[in-house]
Amino acid sequence: MREVLRSLLNALGLDIRLTRNLRAAALAARKDQEFHAWSLLQHRRFVSVLDIGANEGQFATLARRLWPQAQIHSFEPLPKVHAVLQQTLNGLGNAHAHALALSHRAGKTVMHASAFSPSSSLLPMADLHRSEWPQSVEQTAVEVTMARLDDWARAQQIAAGPQLIKIDVQGHEKAVIDGGQQTLRCADVVALEVSFYVLYEKQPLFAEIFRAMSELGFVYRGNIEQFRSKDGRRVLYADAVFENLERVSADER
Repeated sequence: MREVLRSLLNALGLDIRLTRNLRAAALAARKDQEFHAWSLLQHRRFVSVLDIGANEGQFATLARRLWPQAQIHSFEPLPKVHAVLQQTLNGLGNAHAHALALSHRAGKTVMHASAFSPSSSLLPMADLHRSEWPQSVEQTAVEVTMARLDDWARAQQIAAGPQLIKIDVQGHEKAVIDGGQQTLRCADVVALEVSFYVLYEKQPLFAEIFRAMSELGFVYRGNIEQFRSKDGRRVLYADAVFENLERVSADER
């Protein structure tokens, strides 16, 4: 019966598309767009990737496509999300999940776990975020473990060679920088989510992140992607690229 109905509609120039198929197509298109954007760094041949703020492993999956041989370390503190991350990494090979929130200090703290898990943060959500992403408003308090990146790195055997550090921790990026200065100085490239408007309470905006990275010897090289407000009138945040000047040749500077 379904095929008969489809044939009749097709004869009239109409087509039936299931909502789930449209959503799957939109997701696939978004993944292709993201891969194309991050391919800007594919030539760097990173041998290790630190994925700080991993959520369910979306970036780790992308990183594996871009750098097939790289060792990946992904950090996600929320227990339920970390369980999904672990499943994702199990299929990638040479990828490791760490149930930690990286910050400027170690210890226990409460994280604001959003109904839309990528919006979860150690910082309270600001009004602008609530209005732009209403699906993220519902939250629960979850206790998580914090660590300093430098303390963690000293205890690890990270693959030697070119390194990418990606930091996307929903407004807490400056705290990660403060707790990981020695580790960051060893990275070739740091890709940071930076905000131009306050999306989380008391979060440092782009100018402060820029100063902190400059003090560590990094130069801002532009954005991989940037994201507009719903009305299209403002760029709210971006994935910014910072390159370590000590790890590039003079003619690349």
